[in-house]
Amino acid sequence: MPDQTIAGRSVAELNDAFAGGSLTPLDALESTIARIAAKDDTHRAVYVIDADEARESARRSGERWRSGAALGPLDGIPVTIKENTAKVGLPQSYGTAAREPVIATENSPVVDRLQEAGAVVVASTSMPDFSGLGSGVSSRHGIARNAWNPAWNTGGSSSGAAVAAALGYAPVNIGTDIGGSIRIPAAMNAAFGFKPSYGRVPINDTYLGRCAGPITRSVRDAAHTMALIARPDSRDHSSLPDESIDWTDLDVDIRGLRLGVNFGPVEGKTADPEIVAAIRRAVAVFEAAGAQVETVEPYLSRDYLSTGFIPFFTAHLWAQMNDKNIVDDLSRADQEMVAAVSRIDSLSSLELIQAYDSIGPFVQETVNMLGRYDAVLSPTSGILAGPAESRMMTEFAGPANFTSAFNAAGTPAASINCGFSKDGRPIGLQIAADRRQDLTVLQVAAWYEAHRDPEATPQWNSLD
Repeated sequence: MPDQTIAGRSVAELNDAFAGGSLTPLDALESTIARIAAKDDTHRAVYVIDADEARESARRSGERWRSGAALGPLDGIPVTIKENTAKVGLPQSYGTAAREPVIATENSPVVDRLQEAGAVVVASTSMPDFSGLGSGVSSRHGIARNAWNPAWNTGGSSSGAAVAAALGYAPVNIGTDIGGSIRIPAAMNAAFGFKPSYGRVPINDTYLGRCAGPITRSVRDAAHTMALIARPDSRDHSSLPDESIDWTDLDVDIRGLRLGVNFGPVEGKTADPEIVAAIRRAVAVFEAAGAQVETVEPYLSRDYLSTGFIPFFTAHLWAQMNDKNIVDDLSRADQEMVAAVSRIDSLSSLELIQAYDSIGPFVQETVNMLGRYDAVLSPTSGILAGPAESRMMTEFAGPANFTSAFNAAGTPAASINCGFSKDGRPIGLQIAADRRQDLTVLQVAAWYEAHRDPEATPQWNSLD
């Protein structure tokens, strides 16, 4: 029986083992497959395991390591990809039973970059119907369950990716984020999740605010991943030019750093008291090290979610649900979600355009706020993980209240664990910065990771 804990090691630890010959990439892959087999009947984080091709990739990587010709730090490293991230030969279903799975015939840019670097793409991970819920409930995959307690919600929509990261299925797990879908499940599973600037990581299904990024156990593993996937690609018209960023330069002097702290972007909407207390403890760590900390008052003039983001995003979902190129039989989708989304039909085209037009001023308010600081700290989610079976629709504004404006603004943001509730539910600290200041977000996160209180540090071995 392979040692399941190998897959939970960091990229650097696996690199050292590969270089020294104590482990091979095939050992790491078999550990990942064994770990999934042992855990995933309960947690439902994985959709498909691509075992045969992954084994062949791992063997080729092993030959490179033995000959001293490794392609870089991700050569031979097991990786999972969210189901909506295309890899040739793997099925895609939009997370819903309403669509018969379609076998991908072209890789996404992210998968191309990973494979060029020798990474071993081992599995695709589960997501809710149409990637449209803040939970792990799916008519295709069943219910994904939290890594720390299967009775708790995973958050969404990169639900499987976050659970895979926390449970140590693989060091690197790719998610996507259009309103918090990397950061929220990362927060609810105590993982690290990074949403890069819009266009930083090319995707070939471009949409307002939509990004791909890594979910990992550590900041440095996310940085290694960004060094590979943050490269321009002509398949994405929004992709940013190559800025020659040294992604693994994570050192930062916290003394004098200007940090804003926000407990609610909209007046009257704040977070659960246990979350607020955990954020205050995290802020105190920065203050003690000499950071200049300033409270950020609510910076959005109206309710961005109800007047802009939710109507616009819901209309996008409803359009997908009615697209015959996507959906075979909508009656097989999650009907609670369909009923909620279909209410958008009551809005006129004029009202939908007004909702879209309202996003621009909110984006400007967000950018104005971020421009005053080196980074801004806040809760990632305003609520703790609820029951696993919850679709998190009525509560959606709870987590997305803190995350979605950074999608619309195209600015980078990450979530890192900063504590646990009294009953053990993880709490995420969101770190955001101005446009294209991705490295700053990673540097601040890495500093906090190294200096956070012991009780805020996930004890991954407790999940073995």
